[in-house]
Amino acid sequence: MKKKEGIKALIGKEIEILSEPMALGDVFMKSGMFKDIKTQAQAVVKILAGRELGLAPLESMTNIYMVNGKIALQAKIIGSLIKKSKKYDYLVNKLDDQECVITFYIIESEDKKVEIGKSSFTIKDAARAGIVNKDVWKNYPRNMLFARALSNGARWYTSDVFCGYTAEELETPKEVASVITIDKKGKVNNG
Repeated sequence: MKKKEGIKALIGKEIEILSEPMALGDVFMKSGMFKDIKTQAQAVVKILAGRELGLAPLESMTNIYMVNGKIALQAKIIGSLIKKSKKYDYLVNKLDDQECVITFYIIESEDKKVEIGKSSFTIKDAARAGIVNKDVWKNYPRNMLFARALSNGARWYTSDVFCGYTAEELETPKEVASVITIDKKGKVNNG
């Protein structure tokens, strides 16, 4: 008899834990402000994933998205979580329209950081990956290079901060107006 009561109490506790995200998920879904959310359940998943990372519900809704059935994080929240971790830090060494280089550190003490690795992402890397012709890459190459270098470095050097969540490309282009190419000498030609 006690085992059944214990199970009922546990189920009751789970329902109580889910009541706030369910209510918030319904509000966020009905607001129409989050185009990647089609159902209350999807909003709840984003809220719960954010909770695991220490994010408030609105932070979760605006900085977490779904890609190919997986939870993904925007670069700004990745950077924020690394800085807030007090275990890791990073420094942008180079950032222009061609390349971003970021050094990652582990914090050993208040005044001692030890380099654990570098992450770079170039416009050539984006071309090889087939993503350089997206409008967002054409319009904001620095931002996108930063996002990719940061997310790669976070995955390689600070993955314990993110519970396995990653940053991915949001969507594929519907139509490409002009094409960015790289010639044999490695020069990028911007459509």
